[in-house]
Amino acid sequence: MDAATLRKRIMSTLLRDIQEAKYPSVTMMNRVEGELTSPEDVADYAEVLLEKVEASRFPSVTMLDRLDALAARLEQSERTAADRAAA
Repeated sequence: MDAATLRKRIMSTLLRDIQEAKYPSVTMMNRVEGELTSPEDVADYAEVLLEKVEASRFPSVTMLDRLDALAARLEQSERTAADRAAA
């Protein structure tokens, strides 16, 4: 197994654990956020967190802050892609 495959497998496992947990571990979420390398990874992770927020009548402020940070990362990726396309 190469390093990229190992990292992808770890990420998949953590994302599944976060999705299944009612209150996901801060440590797991921090680890996933540190490994997000592509806009697709960010979007997949944001979808998992967004589902948690949508399922809660009173979502945690921390979870909302994480989603805000992910949205900012996606916006930055979109701006970078647009700048490259314009150049």
